[in-house]
Amino acid sequence: MFFKRKKTSSDEDNANERLKKLKKQTMISAFDMMRAETVISRDQLFDLCDTIINGNALLANFEKMDVEDANYMLTFLSGAVYALNGEIHKTGPKTFLFARAESYADGTLYQYIEDIK
Repeated sequence: MFFKRKKTSSDEDNANERLKKLKKQTMISAFDMMRAETVISRDQLFDLCDTIINGNALLANFEKMDVEDANYMLTFLSGAVYALNGEIHKTGPKTFLFARAESYADGTLYQYIEDIK
């Protein structure tokens, strides 16, 4: 006849710690899910906006666009980010990082911004 060992609170704590470590190892950060895009036309606007709405950060480079079209797209994307309570950061002369507030929660996007300064 076999007897089961009674679980103690320390056994449960150890199991919870192992589960937390496993989650950390398999977790994908917001930086990993970031989409980098070189914008070349206004036709990309809704696809870029969908990227942000779907919860991925967007690193958009507007260097290949004329000023008028780039400003139009910046205005539209800024409005979408504002509606989602997100943040916009200028990361280069014509490069911007757009993301929802939830994307900044894990700190990887803030770390990226600090690293490129």
